[in-house]
Amino acid sequence: MDIKERISMIEDDDEGIEEHVLHQLLELALSVTGRGYIGDDYTKSIEFEIGDVIIFSDPYYGTVQIDETDVDSRTIRKLITEIKKRLLKFDKKIEATRDRTASEIFDKPIDNLMG
Repeated sequence: MDIKERISMIEDDDEGIEEHVLHQLLELALSVTGRGYIGDDYTKSIEFEIGDVIIFSDPYYGTVQIDETDVDSRTIRKLITEIKKRLLKFDKKIEATRDRTASEIFDKPIDNLMG
C-alpha cells in the first residue's frame, strides 16, 4: 500500500474527527521519515517538528498544540492539508531510491533457512 492509499484510509476511518486524522497523519509521517517522537505511555502522544514549530498531538485527550499553544479546528485543517502535501512529496521524491534499495536487500535469497 502506498502513501496515497494510506492517507485515504486515514481520512475514511476518521472522517469528521480532525484531531484523529491529524494524529494518524503525524504517525504516518513519523514512521516514513524517522522524525518525531511518540510517547510510550497510555496517551501515545506525538511530537513532530516541521519547519520551525513543534506539533504536539495527544489522541487520548484529543488535543493539538503548536509550540505548546492549543490550536483551533481551522488550524488543524491547515495542518492536515500541509502534512498530506508533504507526505506525498516525500513519497514521490524517495520512490526510485526506495524501490532500488528494497530490491537490493530483499530480492536476495535467505541462505541456510531450512538448515
